[in-house]
Amino acid sequence: MTLNPTDLRTYPVQPKPCRTCPFAGRNPIELLPERYQHFLANLFGQGQHLCHSVDNQKICRGGREIQLRWLCLIGALNEPTDEAFNAAVDEVMRKLNDKAQSL
Repeated sequence: MTLNPTDLRTYPVQPKPCRTCPFAGRNPIELLPERYQHFLANLFGQGQHLCHSVDNQKICRGGREIQLRWLCLIGALNEPTDEAFNAAVDEVMRKLNDKAQSL
């Protein structure tokens, strides 16, 4: 699948956090609290965080883990896994397509 910047479902997810991951790395990049909060707000409502160590070509594993746990806490996922995340996205997309076709 070709990477499509307007569809983050086309991006693979890093298998594990990189060494300098601000969310889960052994030697995390230091971020100002405001910048870290900005990244979290994105994960909690708008999208994914791309991994800086692979030139933004994969979804950040550390950010995804935070996002998966949050989505479980609010009841959007039954379990904090990539598979559950992908199934939920597919379901939302199916519903949107069904709605668009009924208009």
